[in-house]
Amino acid sequence: MIGRTADSGTHGGTYGGPPDLAGLPVVGWREASPTRGCWLTPARAGLHLGTDREGNAVSLSAPGPTGTRIGVLGESLFGRLFALRLLGLGARVTAVTRVPDKWALLREAAGDRLTMAGTAAGWPAYEPEPPTVGDGPQVLVTDQRRAPSAAAADGHWRTVLHVTRSAPARSAFWSAADVVLALGAPFAEAAGRVLGEDARRFAEGLGGGEIALFWPDGAHVLRPDIAPAETELLTP
Repeated sequence: MIGRTADSGTHGGTYGGPPDLAGLPVVGWREASPTRGCWLTPARAGLHLGTDREGNAVSLSAPGPTGTRIGVLGESLFGRLFALRLLGLGARVTAVTRVPDKWALLREAAGDRLTMAGTAAGWPAYEPEPPTVGDGPQVLVTDQRRAPSAAAADGHWRTVLHVTRSAPARSAFWSAADVVLALGAPFAEAAGRVLGEDARRFAEGLGGGEIALFWPDGAHVLRPDIAPAETELLTP
């Protein structure tokens, strides 16, 4: 047993008790920053996508406690990338796809966390819940020509993604999308039909390997980060 000296407790009250808070200095955490020091900076948490032109990380707040609708103008490969990363965040994914063979390796790696379905009817089959609780967040990824119902994402911990080369006309899902991605300048015309002339011009200015990311607060350029191990799983 470790003994205590006679003066134990002379600093801050009795031994093992709480400190005297009245003796601590008062500091406002929103005071102006000094020229040097370590400071916490708010970050956009969620699904990591890549970086912008300045090298800052870009992510989507999904899966989240509110439903999220994501529209992707491009190839179905990006749907599999979303599925892979959402699986890594503890979600359960249902894929409704025209190319099930492309999902073979990802399905083998994901086990029962990834379900292949011929239709979105009846989704979600499990109660959407936070990560690590029950079956966790529920995700629907579809590359069918017909967009999913806009109401599919209504509710907690749901993410619905539709990837297509051209958004269907008069689609309630795309009209209500929380975020739209155009996978390169070749999809500028499709972006313009969904979001208007400004979106078309923005997507036309993309360089090689760049993606246009349209949020309600404006348009951003994304340079996706895809690891070699992800590429192996996504392109069987």
